[in-house]
Amino acid sequence: MKTYIKKSHKGYYIDFPEEIDAEYWAGMIGETLEDFYDGKWVLLSDEQVAFHEANPRASLKEVWDMQITPAPERTIEQAKREKIAAITEYDNSANVNSFNVTTETGEISYWFTAAERSNYRSSIDAAELIGLENLSFYVGEQAITLPTATAKLMLAQIQLYADQCYMVTKQHKAAVEALDTIEGVDNFDITSGYPEKLQLSLI
Repeated sequence: MKTYIKKSHKGYYIDFPEEIDAEYWAGMIGETLEDFYDGKWVLLSDEQVAFHEANPRASLKEVWDMQITPAPERTIEQAKREKIAAITEYDNSANVNSFNVTTETGEISYWFTAAERSNYRSSIDAAELIGLENLSFYVGEQAITLPTATAKLMLAQIQLYADQCYMVTKQHKAAVEALDTIEGVDNFDITSGYPEKLQLSLI
């Protein structure tokens, strides 16, 4: 069995029972990797074929050279980017962005985004201005009616919790940026320092 590489062939590698006809493919058979990039058929040696079989994920260049290219050394800048991305992901997750509300029908875990908090704040201000005693809003899929003062207090608690979490996230990112070793960055605990999740009761 003879293994050739051909740029136009899907997957690049193609096996033939024997070497292809040099007369038929005159001018289309090469001997170098540059010839392969020029679109010619290039025969791999038995050693290159064996290397490819032993390293199926190796690149074509690595197979040709029969040598795995070492992965680039991870830098502290890269480690910091990875850790800061992890901090952002954790900050946006339900581990941070959620609160629990106990109602007469059970407990609800939910979160009001900054936009939702702003909208509800406007609704509460409007309700107070015209003297409404009660205000209805949704927590998840459940509509809840509360005294306007209670709704205002609940929203204030959620806002303060969100502010505290924001401060912790900013502090974590600053702390990671100040580290000077990859080990220190990798060992930084992104879950530490956040306030206890809000437990609200409407019963």
